[in-house]
Amino acid sequence: MSKWWTIVLFALATPAAHAQDTVLLKTYYDEGKTHIKEIISVLKADSTLHGLYQAMYSNGSLSVTGYYHLGASDSLWVYYYENGKISTKGYFSNNKKHKSWEYYFENGNPKAKGSYQSDIPHGQWTYYFESGQEKSIGMYFQGKKEGIWNYFYEEGSLKAQAYFTADKGLYKEFYPNGKLKIEGFIQEGKSVDQWTYYHESGAIEAEGVYRDGLKDGKWTYYHENGQLAGQGEYSHGDKSGVWKYYYDDGSLSSQGPMLEDHKNGFWKLYYPTGEVKGEANLNLGTGTHTEYYASGKKKATGPMKAGKKHGRWTYFNEEGVEDGTAKFENGTGHYSGFYPDGSLKMTGTIEDNKRVGEWTLYEPDGSVAGTYKPVYEEDKPIFRTSQSLKLKSEKRNNEKPEYRYRNKRLRYFNPRINEYTGFIIGTNPVWSVIGQIPIAFEYYIQERQGYEAQITLHKKPMFASSSNTDVTSVGADLALRQKFYHRDTNLGMFYFGHQIQGGYLYHEATALSPSPSPAQADEMRFAYGLFIGDRWMQRVEDSGLTVDFNFGFAVGKRLFSNNSKSTNDPFGELNQDAFYLPVVFTLNIGFAGPKRRTTSF
Repeated sequence: MSKWWTIVLFALATPAAHAQDTVLLKTYYDEGKTHIKEIISVLKADSTLHGLYQAMYSNGSLSVTGYYHLGASDSLWVYYYENGKISTKGYFSNNKKHKSWEYYFENGNPKAKGSYQSDIPHGQWTYYFESGQEKSIGMYFQGKKEGIWNYFYEEGSLKAQAYFTADKGLYKEFYPNGKLKIEGFIQEGKSVDQWTYYHESGAIEAEGVYRDGLKDGKWTYYHENGQLAGQGEYSHGDKSGVWKYYYDDGSLSSQGPMLEDHKNGFWKLYYPTGEVKGEANLNLGTGTHTEYYASGKKKATGPMKAGKKHGRWTYFNEEGVEDGTAKFENGTGHYSGFYPDGSLKMTGTIEDNKRVGEWTLYEPDGSVAGTYKPVYEEDKPIFRTSQSLKLKSEKRNNEKPEYRYRNKRLRYFNPRINEYTGFIIGTNPVWSVIGQIPIAFEYYIQERQGYEAQITLHKKPMFASSSNTDVTSVGADLALRQKFYHRDTNLGMFYFGHQIQGGYLYHEATALSPSPSPAQADEMRFAYGLFIGDRWMQRVEDSGLTVDFNFGFAVGKRLFSNNSKSTNDPFGELNQDAFYLPVVFTLNIGFAGPKRRTTSF
């Protein structure tokens, strides 16, 4: 009924003079003329649109209502969603948008509000998120952005700001915490001239030139530590020419030619240590790709299409024996792994070179051993079981433990797929100045834990000969440490840990009273300590130099046995207190030896 009242009101509002010269026409959705599609008012003389115009949805709800004056849109026009809520409303003058216009989302919240002048935005305009929060606000002058424009995140904080002159201005975008993210110039809604992107730390992430909204010319990308990440040329928005990519330690990751944003020609990939990781000969991203182990043996090979794995891929173990196949479609494939005898070992899905979804493991006899779901933290895989399935043998022996990892274990104790392990040896000859030589051996588990044994040899004095009245000391300390590493950063891997230590020192001196005679003393000490530290590695995932620093305190007991019978204690300069409170302090330089990947299978 409301639809028909609207029609009647518009009809009554039409001037009487026009009513005598116009006629209302109707169109219908159906041949029976029961569902009105449009109501049109035209002049009798030449059928020119003049007066009321309305359109309906097929369900009968109003779609558009407005007014024509001698064939041109005029006065207030209102557009509706099918649910009856207003979509758009505003004024026309001589077929051009004029004065205020308002746009709405289907939920009724405003989408945009502003004014037109002869079909051109003019004056203040405000744009909104569907939630109703402001998205951007600024001024137009004769269709061009002018002055300050502010852009917001949906939660209300400032996202970006630009200052325009004749629709060209400097644009600055910020992270939610307020730090600069992007800066460059915009002209007529397109990026132009020099642009710079920043990591949240403030370090430059990328820099280059836009032309007419597209990247063009040389672009350079950086890791957060400032090392070069990639460099090459763009042509009208597409990568073109030779591109090179680098690891965050500066070593070459891959290089090859690009054409129309696709790899085109011979590409070579490298491990951080320089060994070849892969080779491909491609035509616009299509061709054959081969992957290698660091030893140089073939790891996998298969076809590529448009830059993604496509078709049958074959995988090999380090002995060169085929141990898996996968059938890919546009970068997603179903993988089947096999035991040496050819029986099924595992199945699962690979997507963009990552294991995704649920993977199933099998016993050599074909029974299901268990399932797991790979989880990635910071692009690094972590082993997680999603379900524990009983084996046939388990059904006969319920005392065997379930095959699972506890989900709430600290990250330091959660093994990860393909994490690196290795040995680190360290020392610092500078300590010889105070009569000590430390030698440390550590078993390192990538960014999780370290188990270290440090032997400190004592000889004082280390190089010079002692006088008759000097105390000389020789011996050794042993400290056993467990370290808990945090993720690697530009400042290294911070860690905390604890240790137990013990040591023995043999002291000699000359007693002067009652007559010069040799004197000896034995010293044993034991302590438990806590410490914090930082380890810097040249290469986190491979061999290289490393520097280790830590500081802390320990508490323990000292046993001092003085064998001198002199009335004047020749060892009086030594601390002989039973309460032992040593400072834990390490500053070693060393070498992280060859690291090996662990696997979860």
